[in-house]
Amino acid sequence: MPTLSTTTTIAQPIERVYAYVIDVANHPAWQVGIKEARVAPPGPVVLGSTYTYTTEVMGQRIQSQLQVSGLEPNRLWAVKTVGVPNSVETIYRFEPDGPGTKLTLSMEIPAGAYPAAVEGMIKQQMLKSLEEQAERIGRLVG
Repeated sequence: MPTLSTTTTIAQPIERVYAYVIDVANHPAWQVGIKEARVAPPGPVVLGSTYTYTTEVMGQRIQSQLQVSGLEPNRLWAVKTVGVPNSVETIYRFEPDGPGTKLTLSMEIPAGAYPAAVEGMIKQQMLKSLEEQAERIGRLVG
């Protein structure tokens, strides 16, 4: 399974960065295109919680879902797309870096998920998305 990854350092404590990332109310601020976001069941995020995002593409409202597939407070938050043929898992790792936080975002892409002719371009776009998310999280938390 190919993995895409990017890392950034944020001058904030892990607890603050982690809490910001898993809070559904913040997702539209750091994930491009999300118009609405909610988590079920309501309350604290747990393994198996489902995030539902509403985006708009060419005037059409589209919903997508990601299920929490990994959760270690202040260490790891992972979500996996559900309801699609080639599920992608995105993993957020939080590590101490002096008084700040080293945040690593990675994406596990199923082998053969995309036609060979466009796979490179799609991976480039996914990596760019991870880099933009890391930059936004750092700016918004910091």
